[in-house]
Amino acid sequence: MAAAGRGPESCYNGLVQPLTIYVETSVWSFAFAEDVPDYHLDTLAFFDACRAGVLSPFVSPAVLAEIDRARPELRERLVDLIHDVGPAVLDVDARAEALAAAFLRERAVTGSKPEDARHVAVAFAGELDALVSWNFRHIASLRRSQRFNAVALMEGFYKPLRIVSPAEVSYDAESDA
Repeated sequence: MAAAGRGPESCYNGLVQPLTIYVETSVWSFAFAEDVPDYHLDTLAFFDACRAGVLSPFVSPAVLAEIDRARPELRERLVDLIHDVGPAVLDVDARAEALAAAFLRERAVTGSKPEDARHVAVAFAGELDALVSWNFRHIASLRRSQRFNAVALMEGFYKPLRIVSPAEVSYDAESDA
């Protein structure tokens, strides 16, 4: 389930391929959170970088299921945004489910948040470069990141995963040219 083209061979004429990024549900929601201007603007810049091809976005059925539970008026806007940005959908396979269970067992994330464990597990199983989230309490914090990476390593996932906010990967796509 690894993202295609992500080894040393993924460089072409010295140019690095776009970063592969798992986009957790909170990021999609903040595209419409105008009452939180900093997060909102950083989220829009992040999606602009995705559209420009600087970042290669991924989601899982867990993201799509969470969006499906949104209020009808918000759900329609979120679905339109997903179609516009066009993330690839990674499967939640047996390896990801086992890793999510390990995250819960080892308390990398609280037992009341199995979907958060699943988001992180899918990103590891897909061998993505990073996961972006605005969920600082359960996903995007330094301590959580350390825990997730330690448990993943114990479970045989050797590629580390960066867990960051959209602000940490958003930038002007032309600055890389």
